[in-house]
Amino acid sequence: MIANDIRAGCLMLAGGFCALAIAFLANMGHGEAAIGIVEIVRALRSGESNLMMDVIGGFRLPRAVMGVLAGSALAVSGALMQGVLRNPMVSPSILGISSGSFLAIVLAAILAPDILAAMPIPVAVSGGALAVTAVYMMSGNIRATPLRILLSGLIVSMTISGFTGALLMIFEAEARYLISWSAGSLRQNGWANVQIAAPWIVACLAAAIITSRSFDIAALGEDTAAGLGQKRGPVMAASIILVLVMTGAAVAATGPIGFVGLVAPHLVKLAGVRRNVFLLPASALWGSALLLLADTMTYMLGTLTSAPPVGAITAAVGAPWLLWLVMRRGPGAGMNGQASFGFGRTAHVPPAVLFCILLLLAGVTLLAGIVFAGASPLSFSQTIDGLFGTGSNLARRIIRDLRMPRIASALLAGGGLALAGALFQSAVRNPLADSSIVGVSGGATAGILLVVALFPTASPFAIACGALAGGIVAAASVYGLAWRTHLTPTYLILIGISVSALCGAIVQILVMQTRFNSNPMIWLIGGLYGANWNTVLVLAPTLVAGLACAMLVAARLELISLGDLTARSLGTAIAPVRLAAGVTGVAIAAVCVSQTGPVGYVGLLGPHLARFLCGHSLRLLLPTSVLVGAILLGLADIAARVVIAPAELPAGSVIALIGAPYLIYLIRRSMRA
Repeated sequence: MIANDIRAGCLMLAGGFCALAIAFLANMGHGEAAIGIVEIVRALRSGESNLMMDVIGGFRLPRAVMGVLAGSALAVSGALMQGVLRNPMVSPSILGISSGSFLAIVLAAILAPDILAAMPIPVAVSGGALAVTAVYMMSGNIRATPLRILLSGLIVSMTISGFTGALLMIFEAEARYLISWSAGSLRQNGWANVQIAAPWIVACLAAAIITSRSFDIAALGEDTAAGLGQKRGPVMAASIILVLVMTGAAVAATGPIGFVGLVAPHLVKLAGVRRNVFLLPASALWGSALLLLADTMTYMLGTLTSAPPVGAITAAVGAPWLLWLVMRRGPGAGMNGQASFGFGRTAHVPPAVLFCILLLLAGVTLLAGIVFAGASPLSFSQTIDGLFGTGSNLARRIIRDLRMPRIASALLAGGGLALAGALFQSAVRNPLADSSIVGVSGGATAGILLVVALFPTASPFAIACGALAGGIVAAASVYGLAWRTHLTPTYLILIGISVSALCGAIVQILVMQTRFNSNPMIWLIGGLYGANWNTVLVLAPTLVAGLACAMLVAARLELISLGDLTARSLGTAIAPVRLAAGVTGVAIAAVCVSQTGPVGYVGLLGPHLARFLCGHSLRLLLPTSVLVGAILLGLADIAARVVIAPAELPAGSVIALIGAPYLIYLIRRSMRA
């Protein structure tokens, strides 16, 4: 067996060298103008200072070298994480490390550009470390199930991306150049970035390969490693440090580029390579080749100013690869384990008292949104006069045409998103599920940008239709692919992650290849900016009809929550019930996202808070989730308009600011329950 591994390792190393050589030459030859290999070699050999040499030595060669460094760093990081965590579907991008590193760079570019210029690698590493810490806190510990780690990484990435998008939108002038870099780019003007990143990446690659035997032993599991005389903790810590430094250096030089760390190690493993002494260098070679080929494709698909970002190309390739891995390996290949979380005791407030309190809080939120939320605060008497038509024309117009429809839209959209989240969580038996898990948010965002890109003057109705269509198509793809597995929760979640990643690649391409009339981040974060009475007329019947449909399947969903075997023994057809709940949730979420954009966390937090208040009975949980979600988004929208008035924060970022710490608290509490 060792001989076979050595043979496979040597073959993959040789194949990697050949693939890298071809990719390197192809990348050098492509750009705004094609240059033949003979001309490149002649220019490099002559060393004369002319236009050809300036293009090759100042742009194309550092671009290709940076591709080799970044591809190697990301691929080896993915191989280390997959081995030590014993999870075949993780990578720096999936676990939020790349997003965390980029957030730190954006913050430094806005608040401390001198620090960023002086030490970009430590800044990026600090952001990645923060993301790893958040994933660790959410998943529980390093021995958490692979599915729990994946979901925690997805939520951390979603949160960080929301904060980053909000910063890019609010500080557009200070961070304008980072928007084009946010999807990843190898375009290097000179050798400065290569000189900064190369020592860090090369040193970490060498350290990883030299200590590869320790990683082999750690991948056997804690008990086996202890039996062989190795403490797994120090090896785990060393691997995380190497991953953070390599990923941080790559992000600091190229921006966040996803999926290289997922695809490259699996290509090598498909050939039968398992020992890290071969796996790590072979992954580095194949990762470099993949990234250079992806960068070459960007020049084949567009010009210097309109080419898609390299991160979008790697995501467009990597998302189907992740989907293939899910369908090939399935939950039975290391992805099983308890997918659900227990959140301890509940308050069990009497239903009548609970509904009265929540309705009162919703009314107070509605009134607060009318009185306080706006550039011109109104007194209580002015508000009452405006509501009953006895005030000034200006006050009546502010209240009736601006503030009332906006706060009403926030309440309705919050209720709808929370209801959809409760349905998704019950259907897949996982309280970390919401509309983003089944692709609704990603598909709706892609639909919005596609409509705006094709029709720059599109009406709000057309944009809403695009969002609705995109969300439904994405969710239908997820459910269609998962149908043959009887909508098994683990399959459904993992396929949803894959489809969401593919939608993200489409969004990146649209953002970079389209000239929008306004900052595209407005559509990527979500908010109630353009809400009016038409928004209310769309959301109100959707919420009423959605709640009625949800109540019809509530009793059977409660049986499914007891487990598939128990539900079948009681005569429940599991797949049709899950499909009915999923279709209802998708329709509600798609309509809400079409009106507000992808506002995150409401579908996660609303059901959790409702569950704490009323227990686990779905017939109580669903209407309680509606009220709690309405209050959450209503308060978030008020805060978004008040905190930095007269400017405005995205409501989605305010929800994330509240939701991320609370969700971490909930999951940490579940560990002790």
